Amino acid sequence: MATNTADKSVNDQKLKGMPPASKLTESLPGRSRGSLLFKRSQSGAISAYFRYRLNAKDTMISLGQYRLSARAPGLTLSELRDKAAEMALIASEHGDVKVYLAARAAAEKTQRQAVVIAQQLATRQGSFEELLNAYVKDLTARGKVKAKEVERLFQTHVIHHHPDLMTRPAKSITGEDIHLVMSALLARKPKGRGIGNKAKTANTDMRSTAASVHRYLKAAFSYGGKAHLSLDRDVNDSKIFDIGVNPATKVPTLANTRGGQTESLTPEEFGEFLRHLDTLPPRETAICKGLIYLGGQRMEQLLRVTWEDTSDDLLHLTDGKGQKTQAWDHLLPLTPRIKEILMPLWESKIGPGPFCIGRRCIRPDTAGKRFSDAGKALSGSGKTRYFSYANVRVSAETLMASLGITKETRSWVLSHGRNDVQSVHYDRYSYLPEKQAALELWGRYLDCLHAEKKWDEGKVVLLSRKRSSIE
Repeated sequence: MATNTADKSVNDQKLKGMPPASKLTESLPGRSRGSLLFKRSQSGAISAYFRYRLNAKDTMISLGQYRLSARAPGLTLSELRDKAAEMALIASEHGDVKVYLAARAAAEKTQRQAVVIAQQLATRQGSFEELLNAYVKDLTARGKVKAKEVERLFQTHVIHHHPDLMTRPAKSITGEDIHLVMSALLARKPKGRGIGNKAKTANTDMRSTAASVHRYLKAAFSYGGKAHLSLDRDVNDSKIFDIGVNPATKVPTLANTRGGQTESLTPEEFGEFLRHLDTLPPRETAICKGLIYLGGQRMEQLLRVTWEDTSDDLLHLTDGKGQKTQAWDHLLPLTPRIKEILMPLWESKIGPGPFCIGRRCIRPDTAGKRFSDAGKALSGSGKTRYFSYANVRVSAETLMASLGITKETRSWVLSHGRNDVQSVHYDRYSYLPEKQAALELWGRYLDCLHAEKKWDEGKVVLLSRKRSSIE
């Protein structure tokens, strides 16, 4: 039968001298504070407990095993007394020690889990640079023609110049940070024209470039605010940006960065331009006139056409602009006049597609320079106002409208305004007969302008937002 020895003071000698199946008790200092109870098993191990009264019953809380030697496992007598004192304090403040300890253990587990989750989220928290790259990757995946241009603008004007901002979490970027990026961009001078090219740089500032960068920054942060919730992404492996407030929207949009691109050329000016194109090398003439005779198509869509996208009477373009999630087909008929204009490109297939001046398809910026150079030459000689390809596109649609080509037909020729419910979800008609008729009429009109002949199939009346004349 186990013996129970009560002593106000227990020491190591008494504990080590306990016979098997015996007990030893030490009262804790203070009234009704409980006691420290030791039990020795038949194997010789000594277990310690905190014993106290709860609801008129003795209740014991295990404290651990008493250490019999320096190398043995367990706790020293002093450590066991400290633990018993801690339990006594809990009992006096909370009553049921077991309930309190269980609640504390659960809270500590929850806290540990929260720390682990926070650490995991921290490793997946995307930086500013990762946000910009992720946005470009998303544009590329959706077949957006502007993806490469956006990547170039970000690399050239944001990432390269602000390495300190690039490493910060994207969600920590503020409106002030975006203002810093934009201010620095506006303060920079346009790049030179390259080694060995002594021509003067463009007589312009960086406002147009800054406006484009600002627009794409707003789009990137908008993407980052919802990308982690996309059902099309594997969120387990993706970076999390979790943008609450778009900082780029806090910076006011630059005013008057596109005003000069809305002016339309007069029919006389357009005729001068068409005749000027005859002075270019044959392939360049064919490319530039092809863009115009096809209604003023977007360079990014037309110039990347490959031979696989062509047939005897058709060009197959891909329209990936705007907010559409998937690019759609844009078919253009080749009228006899357009075939005649493009003949130099078809006769000598020197690249992957028809619109090549070398082994590669001509870049939109290279083709665009042919138009701006023409604008400089003709405006310098007083024959036209200065213009770029943007003005040519505006002029083409304006002049087509003046010929009586309806807005709906023009929108199908140029793949404009197809974001309504009917067009996106239901209308799969290609409108090739309507496009064919419009482009044939447009071609006859351009030939009249080129030959300086009077157009006798209808009066052309232009409405210009800006009234100006050539001095």
